Amino acid sequence: MKKPSGETYNSCLLNLYHDGSEGMTYHSDREKELKKNGAIASLTFGAERKFVLRHKVSKRKVEVFLENGSLLVMKGSTQDLLVTIVFRPQKKYVPHASVSHFRTTEFSEVQKYL
Repeated sequence: MKKPSGETYNSCLLNLYHDGSEGMTYHSDREKELKKNGAIASLTFGAERKFVLRHKVSKRKVEVFLENGSLLVMKGSTQDLLVTIVFRPQKKYVPHASVSHFRTTEFSEVQKYL
């Protein structure tokens, strides 16, 4: 993951959407364990899904269709300025999964939250 994104990561999260009935609502990834302004790289597998980035103030949107094997990298102030959503498709599809890579604080600091 380091080579295509230019970043290093120490954690990952798997999101599995079994069919078209599951999705993600608008959100920002702002957990205190995440590195401030760190990159989040999300690798997509399975069915294509629409991914939208929306500015928190102006509400302007950018739509991206995440196809099987696509890599989306969000860096810098993305999580401060934007919210994102993975839309549910209009009809049932095959499963969709994403593996999101990110950088957390050092493990000794993370242990406090476990």
